[in-house]
Amino acid sequence: MAKPNPDYGKGVFRRRILVRGEPGAVKVELEDGNHGFRVRLAHDGERVTDITVDTVRYPFNTCTEAITPLRRIVGFQLGDAPQALRDRAVPGENCTHMFDMAALAIAHAGETDLALDYLMAVEDQNETPARVEIQRNGRIVHAWTVRDHRIVSPSSLAGEPMMRGFHAWASRAFDAPGLEAATALQRAYFVAQSRRHDFDPPEANPGIGDGMPQGCCYSYNHGAVERALRSAGTVRDFTRTPEKLLRFEP
Repeated sequence: MAKPNPDYGKGVFRRRILVRGEPGAVKVELEDGNHGFRVRLAHDGERVTDITVDTVRYPFNTCTEAITPLRRIVGFQLGDAPQALRDRAVPGENCTHMFDMAALAIAHAGETDLALDYLMAVEDQNETPARVEIQRNGRIVHAWTVRDHRIVSPSSLAGEPMMRGFHAWASRAFDAPGLEAATALQRAYFVAQSRRHDFDPPEANPGIGDGMPQGCCYSYNHGAVERALRSAGTVRDFTRTPEKLLRFEP
């Protein structure tokens, strides 16, 4: 079991996602304190024709294997509903972050002049509710305060969950662009909880010791979690250096 992080309560989890469209392809980059991925999705205007992933930084040695289930989306018809993508690729059998990046790419396929830049910040929770926010191309889309995984403010969203049950209320509350941003912020909030823990030394904290449920993601599924060894030297703290996000520095 991981030890509590003695520095929790003093920092900010940060994540940045950049989506860029070009003829026949969409490129998505993601970096945060725990992950660094680049995804390129190719399409012919109607269907996904290929997908590649550059796994720069990742929590477990098994994470790189998740490209195999992700490749089920090759052949997916771009105009199909998001649920059809989930049925085809099954998010719980994938790396959550690779799957989300691929879904973003599909949502914006064909937008050849697209440059979409999301920047997320999730404060550590201490005596006061934590501020969580997401900017899109430099402008704040959502800014909430959260305590114990429930929104405190704005008052119109007070009491809504940030974990299980999030998508149900968010899909009613926001239009498509707002929901896209809200979903990205919820994912950042989920990963931000890792700041509560100290996973050093990595050899003492294998994936099977985290107690995560089956279907949480590829590396926590049976057949992978028994082999999931934590990667050494991969955690970053961008509290004071958000400008370093997407540089993918060692």
